[in-house]
Amino acid sequence: MKSAILLTTLLIFFTVFPQNSNPNKNLNFNATVLKEEPLVDGNILGEALWKEVLPIQELQQIKPNYGAIASEKTVIRVAYTSKNLYVAVVCYDSAPDQIVVSDSRRDADLNDDDSFLFIIDTYNDQQNGFLFGTNADGMEYDAQIDNEGEGNFSANRQQGGVVGGTNINWDASWEVKTEKSDYGWSAEFAIPLRSIRFNGGENKTWGINFQRNISKRSETAYWANLPLGFDIKRLSLAGKMHGLNLKSPKNLKVIPYGLVQAVQNNHPPKNSSSKTAIGGDIKYSLTPGLTLDMTYNTDFAQVEVDEQQVNLDRFNLFFPEKRPFFLENAGQFSVGSPGEVDLFFSRRIGIGTNGSLVPIIGGSRVSGKIGQTNIGLLSMFTDEVPSESGELNIIKNNYSVARVNHDFAAKRSSIGGIFVNRSGIGNDLDYNRVFAMDGKLGISKKAQLSGYVSKSNTPGITTNDHAFNF
Repeated sequence: MKSAILLTTLLIFFTVFPQNSNPNKNLNFNATVLKEEPLVDGNILGEALWKEVLPIQELQQIKPNYGAIASEKTVIRVAYTSKNLYVAVVCYDSAPDQIVVSDSRRDADLNDDDSFLFIIDTYNDQQNGFLFGTNADGMEYDAQIDNEGEGNFSANRQQGGVVGGTNINWDASWEVKTEKSDYGWSAEFAIPLRSIRFNGGENKTWGINFQRNISKRSETAYWANLPLGFDIKRLSLAGKMHGLNLKSPKNLKVIPYGLVQAVQNNHPPKNSSSKTAIGGDIKYSLTPGLTLDMTYNTDFAQVEVDEQQVNLDRFNLFFPEKRPFFLENAGQFSVGSPGEVDLFFSRRIGIGTNGSLVPIIGGSRVSGKIGQTNIGLLSMFTDEVPSESGELNIIKNNYSVARVNHDFAAKRSSIGGIFVNRSGIGNDLDYNRVFAMDGKLGISKKAQLSGYVSKSNTPGITTNDHAFNF
């Protein structure tokens, strides 16, 4: 009964509540096509090519003086070629000797640095995008944004990124160079179009916003200004970049690997042994919006290890997903209550109940968009793990996920469903299945209602098998 009331309420809200328009709707510009590729070296003032591009200069503070013009002049230029998107910025500074750089690690927090960030909503759906940034020393920051950055983030339960909402573990291939001088500092970004996802065509429009942080004044300024409490990820309030004429790049990336181990024992009894292993990953763009990932005999040896944590409460630690195979569009698979009930958590794949390693045989994954509908399909197979006594401890398993979510971009709203299944291969009574529906309703541009209802199906469990939140 409660589930029916929840879904009915969501549907009524979708049709009854009016939606206010974007207050930044008149904030737009036409993208400039470059006839030649610029030299990415950070020296913007010395390159004549950039003088032909219309500058963007008016940034407004969100802090410390809300609505005031930024205290320092900022000049931004955006252009593109058939291969790359270019963003060039000159951050003038009246006290260049006081420029602050506190961290040079990739994806480190830029809020306390003299830094510049920009976000692009390539589907113009006001929900999802790609965020890039740098500080005065040329550090690289990138993240994939889902649901305007609202995901399962909790500072004491996550480390190094978020699976849904803001995924800083997503790393694209791009380049940025900076230059410091007596005028302040400048940065030049080159984002290969094959590193991001978008729909090709003529006269396309992308959402876009820019942010500058001036550390010595604790100042943050935006091009498309935002209400207090929001940040650059609020894509429904972004400005627009018009006139893009692009062809969607076809991507095919193959990453094979081979491992060989040889052991020679020269002590009696003398013996020798060897092991070999091969495998790899394939990434292919089925359409401009859909990406196919396939993996076989997956090896995650290159993945950064998790920080050790001591858990002193009754809740599980949620370590973020860092394995490249699962990272792109990871937020599309996120359903539940952030940090409390995560109906699908990819880190469970390849890990036993006692934390032991479970080899992944292989699998495939399709994720992306068809129009305004987000699609996520996944199927993975893990191998058996015998116990030390020789008896079977963990049997082969299949993990399957089907996720569909439709965005109503003009209303900052969505509705969708998910099916999650884990089944033991060869044992018909070893499975766990979860069904769920979720929805979100934007009320004006500052608030929203969201909720989900879910039910699980596990042999032997007939009570406490559902969850919902509104």
